[in-house]
Amino acid sequence: MASSRALRQAWEEHPHFRYRGCTEDQDEPGRAAGDVSLSLDAWHGDDRDGSEPQREREARQAAAVEVCLSCPVMVQCDAYASSVVVEDGQARLAEPAGIWGGRLALERHRAFIRRRHEVASAAPVRAVRTPQRLRVLEALAVHADAEAVAAAAGVDVRTANWQRSRLVTQLNLDKESATRGELLEAAVEKGLLDADTVVGDDGRVPAVPPPAPASRMPSAAASADAEDAVESPTVPAVLRGRVRRPGRRRVQVMPGQLSLDDALAPVLPLFPTNEPMEAAA
Repeated sequence: MASSRALRQAWEEHPHFRYRGCTEDQDEPGRAAGDVSLSLDAWHGDDRDGSEPQREREARQAAAVEVCLSCPVMVQCDAYASSVVVEDGQARLAEPAGIWGGRLALERHRAFIRRRHEVASAAPVRAVRTPQRLRVLEALAVHADAEAVAAAAGVDVRTANWQRSRLVTQLNLDKESATRGELLEAAVEKGLLDADTVVGDDGRVPAVPPPAPASRMPSAAASADAEDAVESPTVPAVLRGRVRRPGRRRVQVMPGQLSLDDALAPVLPLFPTNEPMEAAA
């Protein structure tokens, strides 16, 4: 995939670049060459105080897109603006705002989200090295069956499948087509697995199996993230979860009576706000 800089260079060096519709008209300063009734701001919005009325915005955008459709460098313009740059490990569009190549910013962002697995940068290895994720990866190196992988990793099937999905994303593979072999190969390249431990297959085993049937158990993402984030046996069970306040509908409000918020205010700071108190016997 060409870099954003190379795509911009190809756009600017195109022999018809000077004839693009959004450039300034020679006879009408401040107006677009592709349609002199349009301001040069039509592609990015007027610099005004307050929000632009919806009808005006839609009319402006439609007129700008119409000019783009007749532009000789529309394809090159869109390729550059919709390319991806990575800064501080975060991927974003080269031109996140404005109309480029005949497409609105919203359209380009939606397309970017749809193909984010193709353009996202691989996660740092340290982000992949969580205890549970490594256990699932080691189990996957030996087993191809989803249930066998889960059992070997010591988790339920949904959690194992979710961790496999996270591994595919973090190792910058395609969720739709990546195979077990490709996932394990990428893990070996990153030093997450020993190549000698990998048991091969026929090459058709998917990296992420089909979704497991829904159950009443907590979501795999929530349980996996909780274990990956912290495993602290020193925190009492009575203090895990959210603080549950008494039901307000059962309390009759009397004149001069303290509200529940006022009554609990001195007590609640003594406990973490994200951990429940066990009900008294």
